[in-house]
Amino acid sequence: MRRSFLVVMALLAMAAAVPTVAQPVVSETAREGVRGVPDRWGLNLGSFWQTFNTKIRADGKNGQGSDIDFEDELGLPSSATNFDLAGFYRISDRHRVDLAYLGWNRENSRTLEREIVWEDVTYDVGVTVKSKFEGRMVNAIYKYSFFNNGKVTFGLNGGISALWSDAKLTGEGTVSGGGTASGTVAESSSVVVPIPVVGMHFEMTLAKRFFWRVDGNFFAADLSGYDGHVNELSTSLNYFFTRNIGVGAGFASNTIKVKKDGDNGDVNVRVGFSGAVANVMLAF
Repeated sequence: MRRSFLVVMALLAMAAAVPTVAQPVVSETAREGVRGVPDRWGLNLGSFWQTFNTKIRADGKNGQGSDIDFEDELGLPSSATNFDLAGFYRISDRHRVDLAYLGWNRENSRTLEREIVWEDVTYDVGVTVKSKFEGRMVNAIYKYSFFNNGKVTFGLNGGISALWSDAKLTGEGTVSGGGTASGTVAESSSVVVPIPVVGMHFEMTLAKRFFWRVDGNFFAADLSGYDGHVNELSTSLNYFFTRNIGVGAGFASNTIKVKKDGDNGDVNVRVGFSGAVANVMLAF
């Protein structure tokens, strides 16, 4: 909640400066004359140096599971570099649609220092457990710009942030329920949830072909057995060497919390990741 508040305040502070711009919207040709770069459609291919914070609890039919820190307790790498892909299409001077994809996959083996319960499986102290956590995130965002004149673009966002996540533990465990059984047990827990988001976007032309951008999306929703919370923030500086080709660098932060109610037990997932980003950009 605090992060959402800070994001809103930062974007509103930027918005306060926008009314000083004389003309809110100009034609595509006029914007390119100011920016030096077209804005009809574009593609971004980037690297995201992520630092993760992953906590998951998978309940079973017979009781509550353990709250597990996948980095500290199971040794999943706390940092990873992953590719992200994004694109946009401007429908008109005020209307634009953005799509973005990001995926990650981490795994590790570690000897447990405490007993943990995952669904209906108990893994005792001293057992070596192999853990795997993979996820994909897809955003589909509509943007409406109150200002889009080549010097400043500012407006509201609305759309869907969809998370696919799958966590799996494999090791010598004891299964409870209907009697008990021991042996090598592999149990996975998956969450697929689309979360509606709202937000704001801001771009300022610092010099011809040189831009500062800020985007923030956030929301909380309870939808058909899913309780989801999203906070997303990104900022970058972008420079175009030519009319169509540029590079960018910045910082991005994401926090996603999901609770899924299920017949076999609830699943609580909290995934946070942040870090530096670098992109190659095409604009047409």
